[in-house]
Amino acid sequence: MKFVQSSKLVLLVTTLIALTTGSAQAAGGRHRVPVGNTPADIPADVCGFPVHIGVVEDREYVVHRTVNADGSISTRVAGPLVNSLTNLDTGATITYDNGGPGTITTYPDGHATLDFQGHSMAWVRAAYQARLGAPALRLVSGGRVVGTVDASGDIVELATNGNVLDGCALLSSHLLTGSF
Repeated sequence: MKFVQSSKLVLLVTTLIALTTGSAQAAGGRHRVPVGNTPADIPADVCGFPVHIGVVEDREYVVHRTVNADGSISTRVAGPLVNSLTNLDTGATITYDNGGPGTITTYPDGHATLDFQGHSMAWVRAAYQARLGAPALRLVSGGRVVGTVDASGDIVELATNGNVLDGCALLSSHLLTGSF
């Protein structure tokens, strides 16, 4: 899922959730609404090279939406999502199961919290890497990602557990092609 997610994936995920929130509300908030993930780019300051996120398979849905008393909106997303990640400098590409599930809560001031389980990815921009640790691009499976995204879309708090792969290291190979 997500990060998923845009960082701009986090920003992307937050934006997608915001866009689908209207659809979910129109549908009474109880029906599955396709998320409609689209390609995105991870800035070069994350890995030292730009990364393109492609959408290989997207059957991810908004399955529940709650408007909370504080004005925040919690959106639960589930379903298969497979992304391709491509190092734009070398062409190295991996395919990653990024299908969550997870919950994103957006707040009136523009920040959001993330709580993803299972499969997800998250990346940390250079300005936050020293504080939040490595790896900068985390591919997580069998675990959990919990974080806070500021109003500009940057992950400013992040905790991950489970099987965590270093996406930047995987993509730094000139010859790599694979699935994870």
